[in-house]
Parts: sequence; C-alpha cells; structure tokens
Amino acid sequence: MNNRQFVFDILKKLEEENVYVSELLTDALRQIQFSGKRDRAFVTRLVEGVTERKITLDYIIDRFSKKGKKTGKNKISKDIRIMLRMGIYQIKYMDAVPDRAAISETVELAREKGYEGLTGYINGLLRTVSGLKEERRLDSFLMSSLEVRYSTPQWLCLFLQDTYGKDIAKKILEDQYMDHDTVIRVNSLKMDTAEMKGLLEEKNIKFSDGLFAERSIRIQEYDSVKRLPGYKEGFFSVQDETSTYAIDRLGIEPGDFVLDMCSSPGGKSLLAYEISCNNETCGRIVSRDISESKLERIQENAERLGVPVRVLNPKAGNSPDKDRYQPGINLEVRDATVSPEKEDKSYIGKFDKVIADVPCSGLGIIGRKNDIKYHVTKQQMEELSEMGLSILKNASRYVKKGGRICFSTCTINPGENQEVVKKFLESQEGAGFEIKEERTFLQGIDGSDGFYYCILS
Repeated sequence: MNNRQFVFDILKKLEEENVYVSELLTDALRQIQFSGKRDRAFVTRLVEGVTERKITLDYIIDRFSKKGKKTGKNKISKDIRIMLRMGIYQIKYMDAVPDRAAISETVELAREKGYEGLTGYINGLLRTVSGLKEERRLDSFLMSSLEVRYSTPQWLCLFLQDTYGKDIAKKILEDQYMDHDTVIRVNSLKMDTAEMKGLLEEKNIKFSDGLFAERSIRIQEYDSVKRLPGYKEGFFSVQDETSTYAIDRLGIEPGDFVLDMCSSPGGKSLLAYEISCNNETCGRIVSRDISESKLERIQENAERLGVPVRVLNPKAGNSPDKDRYQPGINLEVRDATVSPEKEDKSYIGKFDKVIADVPCSGLGIIGRKNDIKYHVTKQQMEELSEMGLSILKNASRYVKKGGRICFSTCTINPGENQEVVKKFLESQEGAGFEIKEERTFLQGIDGSDGFYYCILS
C-alpha cells in the first residue's frame, strides 16, 4: 500500500465533502486494519496533522510559492495544495521522516497523479521550506499572527481573546497541540478504582489519578482502548472527568427517576445509573436522543458494562404506567427541543433529576477533534444558544418540584453557557429556579477538556 497516496485520497475527500476528519478516518483505517501498526499510525498522524495545521501550511505555501500561471496564491489547484500540505507537514512536524524522503515522495505522488509538469515547482518549494527549517528561520515566519501560529480562524482567535484575555486565549489555542491523556471512568457496579489501577499496573500501563473525579483514571502510552485490561469485561468507560464530575455533583440518589435528554453516546446516563444503585434498589434512567442510530451507541455501551437496557417503542404513547420505565437504561427516540406538552404530557414534573447536555459548538474539545474550528461559525453558535435555551426550558417542565437539572456543554462560549442560564432564569419557565453550582473548565488552564455545567433547582 502506498501510504501517502492513501492519505492524499482521504484529504481530498475531506475537501470535497466538507465532513469531519474523524468520520472519514475511522472508515479509512478499517480498510487497512490488517496493515502494520506503523502504517496505520503514519496515516493517522499525517491526516490529522495536515487537517489541524491547514491554515499554517497554506500560509507557508502562499508565502514561498513563486508566481506563475499555475502556482500563484489563488491559482494552485486543490490537488497540488493538498500534496504540498502533506510534504510541508512531514518536513516541519514529523521528525521521524527525513526531509529528503518527504520531498521525493511528494514529487513522486504528483507524478503519479498526472502533474509531471509541476514536479519542479513542488520540489523547489519543499526544498526551500526544508532549508529554512535547517537554518532555524522557518518559525519566525509563523509568528505573524495567532491565526497562523495556531492554525485557527482569525475570528475565533479574536473571540477567545475578547472573552478570556490574550494570555488565556494563547493557552487555550496552544492546548490543541498538546498530548492529552485518555480518561477512563471505573464502572463501580463491577469494581472499584483501586482494583482497576491494579489491572493497569499488571500490564505496565502508565496512569495517574483524576484531577477532579475520584472514579476517573488518566492513562498514557497504550496501544488501543479496546486492548486495555477490563475493556471487554466492562470494567470501565472512556469519559472525560469533567462530565463525570458534573454528574457526581447533580446529587443523584438510589432509586431516582432520571431523564437524560440528549444522551448519546450514553456516558452520563450510565454513570447516573451506577450512582442510583445500592444493595436494595436501582434507579430508572430514561435516555433519549434524536435518532435510533444514536441510541444504538448507548445500547452497545450499556451491554458491555452489564447495565440493564431496554429499547422502547417510539409509539408507546404517553401513558403514565410505571411499567413503561423500569430500573436500568430505558432508550427512547425523542427530540429534546419539542415541548413535553406535545409528546410527553404525562411525565411533566415527574423526574427527580434531569440531565441536559445540549448540542454545542464544541470549542472545549478542539484538541480532540482537530477540525471543529473550521466548521463552527458565529451564526451556528447563536443558533446553538437558542437551541440550548429551548432544551433547558423543556428540562424545567420535566423535573419535579425540588428536583435538580444539570445543564452542560463541551464548549467554552459563554453565549451557549452562562448567557443561556441567565435567559432561562429570566424567563417564565425559569421562575422559582436558582443556581446551586456552576463551573467552567478551560483547556490549557484546568488540565482537562473545556466544559461547562450548571446545577439548577
């Protein structure tokens, strides 16, 4: 298999279809699942790296590209630009790849794709970049702006500066290029944290304690999550500890009736169930999302963890019959933005706790999903803010008097977080509610993903 040609095909498809890299890369890696580990790692690194550094790479291309009919700033074809991005990324960011190999392989790729006439241009540009790197002069060209330095759209850099100040904005932007631990949450229904640490020690897997949540463990230097000890047995889930911490703070008690309105892939629902169980009783967790495909992910996770799970008929109606929801995870297709008066009238004011982890811009997880920054827009953030408010209002209709709501997002945009809560409290539905607890975690500052939660009662 020609790794670089395979990477080129993935990157070209990304450009043409405007989808997220994780969607295409997962399918692509499945095609080469029997290739060597080194090949798979190379493909992953180059696809993800070119994607997350695209603005920086394009700046270098435009800065050092000699003008010509096919090589001017706005005249470089999509194919040639993708190849140049690949070559420059290997030269600048992949120390294990010799510059001469990156250059020659990129030139050969261009030749194979029918661009024989541009191989001299490609060779010259890449040699220029390599020379500047060797002379330690390349980085000086990349300090012109935060946009170029951190390969992040200018409007987003300015937004972060205006919101958090320049120093914190820089730390947030830098964090997307840092190595991030994988955080696992121990399944307390099957073992405790100390036992899980013992299993990791037996396999010589490096780990450290969670920073906020006692049931969380941070692991490093492992091959695959599915190959970790205890994965098949359901001893743990992968879940950032900010999410775990927020649900821990919700105050779920044994036997509680809990609604998770936007629940896929199910981490918060499954944790809610764990907390709701003691030796005598377990809670009823209603886990909803907008499609059956999303609920399938929850079902898979629940079955692996050994949690009872039922898929409810979408046409079950609005009967208040207690048999509709039983102890365990009860899966239902529902649109969280639709008022309970229209779909679920019988359950208004019935739930002890409601979890509303709403759709958001994802600005808190740029370090894990490296192309979110290219997809999100100001308009989308405003629309998501309105959606979040709609869902929070519906949550307030489902929770019983004296119950609690956990409103959360994986963004650090106050417009989708604190401002939504403020608007809710000022609305008719928010009358009588108050903030019990509220916190924003910032990546690059708190040692976690960016995350926001607010407990309301």
